[in-house]
Amino acid sequence: MKNKSILEGLERKYHSTTIRFFIRSLLVNSLLMLIPLLLIGLYSIFRTTNESTSEAEKKASVILNQADDILETFYTHVDNAYLFFASNPRVTLQLKNAFDEKSLTLDSIKSVENISLNFQNLIYTDGYLRNIYVYYKNDYSRIFVPLSSKLISFPPDRERDVLNSYGHAGEEDVWMEFSDDPLLYTEYRTPSLLVYRKLYRRTTDIQNGLVIFSFSADKLKSELSGLLEFPDQKLFLMDASSRLVWPSTEEFPKDDILDLAGEMASLPATSPADAVNLDYKSYTATYLPSPRSYGFSYLLLTPRNEIYRTTISLTSMYIIITLAAIAVACMIAFFKTRHDYKYLDKIISVFSTPDTAVNQIRQPKKGSSSPFEYILFNVIRLFIEQDYLKMQDSEKAAKLQLSKMQALQHQINPHFLHNTLNNIYWESVKLTGSENRCSQMISYLSAIMRYSLSDPQDNVKIQEEINYLKKYLEIMKLRYTDRFDVEFSLAPDCSIYPVRKMILQPLVENAIYHGIKEKKEKGLIRISIHRKKNRIYFTIYDTGKGIPVDQLASIRAGLEETSRNSNQHIGLANTNSRLVLSYGEGSVLHMNSRCGKFTVIWFSIPVPDETIE
Repeated sequence: MKNKSILEGLERKYHSTTIRFFIRSLLVNSLLMLIPLLLIGLYSIFRTTNESTSEAEKKASVILNQADDILETFYTHVDNAYLFFASNPRVTLQLKNAFDEKSLTLDSIKSVENISLNFQNLIYTDGYLRNIYVYYKNDYSRIFVPLSSKLISFPPDRERDVLNSYGHAGEEDVWMEFSDDPLLYTEYRTPSLLVYRKLYRRTTDIQNGLVIFSFSADKLKSELSGLLEFPDQKLFLMDASSRLVWPSTEEFPKDDILDLAGEMASLPATSPADAVNLDYKSYTATYLPSPRSYGFSYLLLTPRNEIYRTTISLTSMYIIITLAAIAVACMIAFFKTRHDYKYLDKIISVFSTPDTAVNQIRQPKKGSSSPFEYILFNVIRLFIEQDYLKMQDSEKAAKLQLSKMQALQHQINPHFLHNTLNNIYWESVKLTGSENRCSQMISYLSAIMRYSLSDPQDNVKIQEEINYLKKYLEIMKLRYTDRFDVEFSLAPDCSIYPVRKMILQPLVENAIYHGIKEKKEKGLIRISIHRKKNRIYFTIYDTGKGIPVDQLASIRAGLEETSRNSNQHIGLANTNSRLVLSYGEGSVLHMNSRCGKFTVIWFSIPVPDETIE
């Protein structure tokens, strides 16, 4: 009985000691694991937060300065036009005399054409600039349009709009506004950024005119939106009169944005960013007044959850790792305690049943696997992987350098060609003293070159593709005088849909060279575009030579295979391949012809999903 009570006491003491040592082992292992983890985690979160804030401020400053640089080019054009009129009073006088004449004299017409040349080159070479207008008060509701080299009369209500816009400017010399309505009824309805600049009499403060620059609002908005780093980032532009000129979003009331911009403007220059709450969301606001004297300013709102996305992810990961570390510490403490006290269990077992326990005790087996082979294998594997990664990095660097060189070359070549065409244009004008067929062809070619030298995979509006095609046909008409007429039939609801750039020109060129050119009689080319259900149909019809039946069958077979099996009609094969690659097999070219009568080519493309009603 005495031995039994002793054994029970030893067993109770064993369990209490096990629990006590488990707690101690848990605390030791937890402290060893959690203290470094806690210090590193807190420091990483603090460091990441500061770096994210600093990086966000730098990026916001870069975005605002890039936006200001884009608009700087617009201001430069406007200033150059103002200086042109200010430094050439004779030009101003000639233009004002033309405005006041009931019927323009020959001298006034020549003066207007000469003045137009100073602006046309700028319009053709600037991708943003669409048109320029010069206005002086007159009794005939006229406005000078250099692009057409004419004084154009517009309805009185449009003149009132120009005067009202000028009246709203107050003391400002330069102001801007976005408009969806064209300044002239003869122009296409498209969003435009109109920049106004007052013209003054020389050496006086008396205003005598107004110059208006029309820039592509869609391209500007696309360019400014492309600067934004996050989807929810917002950019705003205010003018000198604290009016909101351009919002990148309609989520917030204008008054809230203007109040915020006023508060940011009153802050010291050393604190350009501030945390604000709008529409139950937290943003970091960055304000930049334009360095120019026109008083424009920019406001950028960046979502704070985007700025601190890395910090939030790091904090979440830190919490998960901390909880996992506690769980691992518990497991380590449990197994360590179990391992440390297994011999105590054996001792108690021996003392409880010595005969049976002695027979059950066995000598532990030695480990048969060596860790060194595993370590050596992993070292070699890691070395090979690191070497492979270095080779990949070297290859990527070489490809990047080659891409940069190609990009620079692609920039140099169009610039060289454009300058060369410009020089040829002016030499042609100089030889005859005025516009001639050669200079017209060069001018059209310059516009075509600017359109075609950009990425051919870009999508453009169908109306833009038609405008480009018209310039190309003007050149062809100058070359083949009185050989053909052209008719366009464009459904109004189709003009805004996107299409691959330069998809129609090869087909029209094929109609001229293989149809109209080969026929003695005057021909007709008809281009029609219309929509039927969820597809847009394009048709090019010509009354040219036509195609024999056997040759037509060969061309059709080649188009079905989307291959270049006919060098004579390589334009058709290339266009067919582009259509199939861009829109699928449903957009292949179809062709029909009757020898000596006509040839017709047609295809269709799907209407983009976002435009289907």
